[in-house]
Amino acid sequence: MITAIPMKDQHIANHFSRADEMLFIDEQGQVKGRFVNPALAEGCEGKQQLVSMILANGADRVIVRNIGQQLLSKLLSQQLSVFHAKNGRTAIEYFAGANLADCEPFTEASQGRPSINNIAKKANGGCCNHEHEDGHHAHGEEGCHGKSDSATHKRCCESESELANETATMKRCCKKHSIMHHHHH
Repeated sequence: MITAIPMKDQHIANHFSRADEMLFIDEQGQVKGRFVNPALAEGCEGKQQLVSMILANGADRVIVRNIGQQLLSKLLSQQLSVFHAKNGRTAIEYFAGANLADCEPFTEASQGRPSINNIAKKANGGCCNHEHEDGHHAHGEEGCHGKSDSATHKRCCESESELANETATMKRCCKKHSIMHHHHH
Protein backbone atom coordinates (compact mmCIF):
# COMPACT_ATOMS: atom_id res chain seq x y z
CA MET A 1 0.00 0.00 0.00
CA ILE A 2 1.32 3.42 -0.93
CA THR A 3 0.48 6.50 1.12
CA ALA A 4 0.78 10.03 -0.25
CA ILE A 5 1.68 12.77 2.23
CA PRO A 6 1.87 16.50 1.50
CA MET A 7 5.14 17.85 2.93
CA LYS A 8 6.39 21.24 4.00
CA ASP A 9 9.88 21.17 5.49
CA GLN A 10 10.06 17.92 7.43
CA HIS A 11 6.43 17.81 8.49
CA ILE A 12 3.06 17.15 6.98
CA ALA A 13 1.91 20.34 5.25
CA ASN A 14 -0.80 22.28 6.93
CA HIS A 15 -2.67 22.83 3.69
CA PHE A 16 -2.75 20.10 1.09
CA SER A 17 -2.60 22.12 -2.11
CA ARG A 18 0.12 24.41 -0.71
CA ALA A 19 2.52 21.64 0.22
CA ASP A 20 6.08 21.98 -1.10
CA GLU A 21 6.13 18.39 -2.23
CA MET A 22 4.30 15.10 -2.15
CA LEU A 23 5.95 12.22 -0.42
CA PHE A 24 5.03 8.63 -1.29
CA ILE A 25 5.83 5.91 1.23
CA ASP A 26 5.08 2.20 1.39
CA GLU A 27 3.78 0.36 4.44
CA GLN A 28 7.34 -0.11 5.76
CA GLY A 29 7.84 3.65 5.71
CA GLN A 30 10.24 3.45 2.76
CA VAL A 31 10.18 6.48 0.51
CA LYS A 32 8.90 5.50 -2.93
CA GLY A 33 8.83 8.93 -4.45
CA ARG A 34 9.07 12.62 -3.66
CA PHE A 35 7.80 15.21 -6.10
CA VAL A 36 7.39 18.96 -6.17
CA ASN A 37 3.74 19.86 -5.78
CA PRO A 38 2.42 20.98 -9.19
CA ALA A 39 -0.43 22.91 -7.58
CA LEU A 40 2.02 25.52 -6.28
CA ALA A 41 2.68 26.89 -9.73
CA GLU A 42 -0.39 26.12 -11.78
CA GLY A 43 -3.38 26.96 -9.65
CA CYS A 44 -6.40 25.08 -10.87
CA GLU A 45 -4.71 22.90 -13.45
CA GLY A 46 -2.00 22.20 -10.94
CA LYS A 47 -4.54 20.71 -8.57
CA GLN A 48 -5.67 18.39 -11.30
CA GLN A 49 -2.02 17.49 -11.98
CA LEU A 50 -1.56 16.88 -8.28
CA VAL A 51 -4.42 14.37 -8.27
CA SER A 52 -3.02 12.71 -11.41
CA MET A 53 0.44 12.50 -9.84
CA ILE A 54 -0.96 10.81 -6.74
CA LEU A 55 -2.71 8.24 -8.92
CA ALA A 56 0.32 7.80 -11.17
CA ASN A 57 2.40 6.85 -8.15
CA GLY A 58 -0.03 4.14 -7.17
CA ALA A 59 -1.14 5.73 -3.93
CA ASP A 60 -4.01 4.04 -2.13
CA ARG A 61 -4.51 6.70 0.45
CA VAL A 62 -3.71 10.31 1.11
CA ILE A 63 -2.99 11.99 4.43
CA VAL A 64 -4.14 15.60 4.76
CA ARG A 65 -4.29 18.30 7.42
CA ASN A 66 -6.49 20.88 5.72
CA ILE A 67 -7.90 20.44 2.26
CA GLY A 68 -10.50 22.33 0.26
CA GLN A 69 -13.77 20.64 -0.56
CA GLN A 70 -13.22 20.62 -4.30
CA LEU A 71 -9.84 18.96 -4.12
CA LEU A 72 -11.11 16.52 -1.51
CA SER A 73 -13.99 15.53 -3.75
CA LYS A 74 -11.52 14.95 -6.62
CA LEU A 75 -9.48 12.60 -4.45
CA LEU A 76 -12.54 10.76 -3.17
CA SER A 77 -13.92 10.38 -6.67
CA GLN A 78 -10.73 8.50 -7.58
CA GLN A 79 -11.48 5.93 -4.85
CA LEU A 80 -8.54 7.10 -2.75
CA SER A 81 -8.83 6.80 1.02
CA VAL A 82 -8.29 10.19 2.57
CA PHE A 83 -7.27 10.54 6.21
CA HIS A 84 -7.21 13.72 8.23
CA ALA A 85 -4.13 13.92 10.45
CA LYS A 86 -5.12 15.57 13.70
CA ASN A 87 -1.55 16.45 14.62
CA GLY A 88 0.79 18.08 12.11
CA ARG A 89 3.82 17.01 14.17
CA THR A 90 3.16 13.29 13.92
CA ALA A 91 6.21 11.48 12.57
CA ILE A 92 5.83 10.70 8.88
CA GLU A 93 6.75 7.01 9.37
CA TYR A 94 3.66 6.73 11.52
CA PHE A 95 1.44 7.18 8.48
CA ALA A 96 2.92 4.13 6.79
CA GLY A 97 1.19 1.55 8.97
CA ALA A 98 -2.21 0.05 8.39
CA ASN A 99 -3.61 1.48 11.62
CA LEU A 100 -3.91 5.27 11.74
CA ALA A 101 -5.03 6.01 15.27
CA ASP A 102 -4.46 9.75 15.11
CA CYS A 103 -6.43 10.19 11.93
CA GLU A 104 -10.05 10.37 11.00
CA PRO A 105 -11.21 9.23 7.58
CA PHE A 106 -12.60 11.87 5.27
CA THR A 107 -15.38 10.22 3.32
CA GLU A 108 -17.36 13.23 2.09
CA ALA A 109 -16.23 16.34 0.29
CA SER A 110 -18.14 18.40 2.85
CA GLN A 111 -15.54 17.46 5.46
CA GLY A 112 -13.05 19.61 3.59
CA ARG A 113 -12.82 23.34 4.01
CA PRO A 114 -15.36 25.45 2.15
CA SER A 115 -13.49 27.08 -0.71
CA ILE A 116 -13.61 30.76 0.18
CA ASN A 117 -11.06 31.35 -2.54
CA ASN A 118 -13.50 30.05 -5.02
CA ILE A 119 -15.67 33.10 -4.69
CA ALA A 120 -12.66 35.36 -4.99
CA LYS A 121 -11.36 33.37 -7.94
CA LYS A 122 -14.56 34.04 -9.82
CA ALA A 123 -13.58 37.69 -9.65
CA ASN A 124 -10.36 37.20 -11.51
CA GLY A 125 -11.44 34.52 -13.94
CA GLY A 126 -10.01 31.76 -11.82
CA CYS A 127 -11.04 28.28 -11.09
CA CYS A 128 -14.72 28.08 -10.93
CA ASN A 129 -15.84 27.86 -14.55
CA HIS A 130 -13.98 24.80 -15.60
CA GLU A 131 -15.51 25.31 -19.00
CA HIS A 132 -13.14 28.08 -19.87
CA GLU A 133 -10.28 25.76 -20.52
CA ASP A 134 -11.51 25.74 -24.09
CA GLY A 135 -11.94 29.50 -24.18
CA HIS A 136 -15.72 29.43 -23.80
CA HIS A 137 -17.71 30.36 -20.80
CA ALA A 138 -20.28 28.52 -18.87
CA HIS A 139 -22.98 31.06 -19.40
CA GLY A 140 -22.29 31.80 -23.05
CA GLU A 141 -21.84 35.30 -24.38
CA GLU A 142 -25.47 36.30 -24.12
CA GLY A 143 -25.46 35.49 -20.42
CA CYS A 144 -22.90 38.20 -19.86
CA HIS A 145 -24.18 40.94 -22.12
CA GLY A 146 -27.83 40.17 -22.58
CA LYS A 147 -30.78 40.31 -20.30
CA SER A 148 -29.29 38.40 -17.42
CA ASP A 149 -26.41 40.84 -17.23
CA SER A 150 -27.47 42.55 -14.03
CA ALA A 151 -28.25 39.22 -12.43
CA THR A 152 -24.72 38.03 -13.04
CA HIS A 153 -23.28 41.17 -11.51
CA LYS A 154 -25.63 41.10 -8.61
CA ARG A 155 -24.94 37.51 -7.74
CA CYS A 156 -21.26 38.12 -8.04
CA CYS A 157 -21.32 41.08 -5.70
CA GLU A 158 -23.57 39.46 -3.15
CA SER A 159 -21.39 36.43 -2.87
CA GLU A 160 -18.38 38.67 -2.37
CA SER A 161 -19.96 40.82 0.29
CA GLU A 162 -20.27 37.84 2.60
CA LEU A 163 -16.54 38.04 3.01
CA ALA A 164 -16.13 40.89 5.43
CA ASN A 165 -12.94 42.54 4.23
CA GLU A 166 -13.09 41.58 0.59
CA THR A 167 -14.46 44.86 -0.64
CA ALA A 168 -11.58 45.36 -3.05
CA THR A 169 -12.34 42.02 -4.64
CA MET A 170 -15.98 42.92 -4.73
CA LYS A 171 -15.38 46.12 -6.63
CA ARG A 172 -13.01 44.44 -9.02
CA CYS A 173 -15.55 41.75 -9.46
CA CYS A 174 -18.32 44.11 -10.45
CA LYS A 175 -16.31 46.31 -12.72
CA LYS A 176 -14.48 43.67 -14.59
CA HIS A 177 -17.05 41.00 -14.75
CA SER A 178 -18.00 41.59 -18.34
CA ILE A 179 -14.51 42.51 -19.50
CA MET A 180 -13.11 39.31 -18.13
CA HIS A 181 -15.06 37.23 -20.51
CA HIS A 182 -13.34 38.79 -23.47
CA HIS A 183 -9.79 38.69 -22.32
CA HIS A 184 -9.50 35.32 -20.73
CA HIS A 185 -6.65 33.51 -22.51
